[in-house]
Amino acid sequence: MTKLTWHTETRKVKDLIPYELNPRKLTDDQAKKLKESLERFDLVEIPAINLDNKIVAGHQRIKVMLLLGRGDEELDVRVPSRKLTSKEFKEYNLRSNRNTGEWNFELLKEFDIDLLLDVGFDDSDLGHIWDENLGIEDDDFDIEKELAEIQTPQTKLGDVYQIGTHRLICGDATNLDIVEKLIGKDRISMLYYDPPYNVNLDYNKGVGNKRNYGGKKTKDNKSVEDYKQFLESALENGLKFTGDDAHIFCWCDEKYIGLLQSLYSELGIENKRVCLWIKNNSNMTPQIAFNKVYEPCVYGIKGSPYLNNKVTSINEVFNKEIGTGNRVPDDILDLLNIWLAKRVAGQDYEHPTEKPPNLHEKALRRCTKPNDTVLDLFGGSGSTLIACEQLKRKALLCEIEPIFCDLIIRRYEKLTGRRAKKCK
Repeated sequence: MTKLTWHTETRKVKDLIPYELNPRKLTDDQAKKLKESLERFDLVEIPAINLDNKIVAGHQRIKVMLLLGRGDEELDVRVPSRKLTSKEFKEYNLRSNRNTGEWNFELLKEFDIDLLLDVGFDDSDLGHIWDENLGIEDDDFDIEKELAEIQTPQTKLGDVYQIGTHRLICGDATNLDIVEKLIGKDRISMLYYDPPYNVNLDYNKGVGNKRNYGGKKTKDNKSVEDYKQFLESALENGLKFTGDDAHIFCWCDEKYIGLLQSLYSELGIENKRVCLWIKNNSNMTPQIAFNKVYEPCVYGIKGSPYLNNKVTSINEVFNKEIGTGNRVPDDILDLLNIWLAKRVAGQDYEHPTEKPPNLHEKALRRCTKPNDTVLDLFGGSGSTLIACEQLKRKALLCEIEPIFCDLIIRRYEKLTGRRAKKCK
């Protein structure tokens, strides 16, 4: 492809064609200031166009000139020596728009994140743009129906799948070779684990009226020492790929909170909080003194990892609007260690520690940015991957049960319409 050069020609203002996907927009105040500038200084910066007269840079200046009734005027424009490719057009459009106006999120989100970072967006800026506009919606995935359709799992131990930007491996989280194969050259920003709770659950029977969960390899009745070693191996394997700074979350049964906190200290993880998922639909039993209505997640950090600084105190939350104002209640809750999310009734669980995707939103928004990589070595029904997909994060999942690997793939494909690819 020949090298681009640019020269100046003239065009009538009304003959220039706006780029339909231009993601930059002006507020009323910015449009007013641009109008004042044009009236005072005329057009100083020359717009750029493609060979078909489509505007690459200068949309707002052209728009204001039309509003000022200057459509029949001729003006200088910069024209390329050859037609820009689609990629070149998008990249220069982003670069030229980087420093002025505001972004139209609905159009901006269609651009590849790597391209946005490459043209100069700060990843924290991107995080604020995305997190003010993106949320996790229930994917309405019928896990029971999908599991029933998987007579013989297609996945085998050791298989690796590329699932959009995410990856999945079928294997043992305590096996370093498996974890290395999954992660490759990626750098992990967050460990987000939901391991078996070691509460003597029989996977051949499940809970409630469930006959089984389909799992055959998971053992939920380890001794305390064996369970500690199991968790330690999984944590150590993940920590090898985090670099100096990382967030660590690990769900557990309440009786293992102390065990996990001790493990964190032994592994050089600074204990920070125990976050509590307050579950609805909990059935109270009068014979129990204090019924359990929460699941704990032990949270710690390594080094000084990124933390979303959009809000810094409760006073800030209550004294000024957050973002567009649409997420104010959620933004308040995102600051707290009490997490509220709708719970699937116990008798409807298709995975023993099943979590709704929107539960993961708290940790993902607060502790990661778009394009950050999250490691979940206990993939389960795939809710972490679904949450990362909707919030523009990258998930790396390990799951030892082939049937649940098949389920995760089906879940992603039904949500996105895109196919997973088995890696060779």
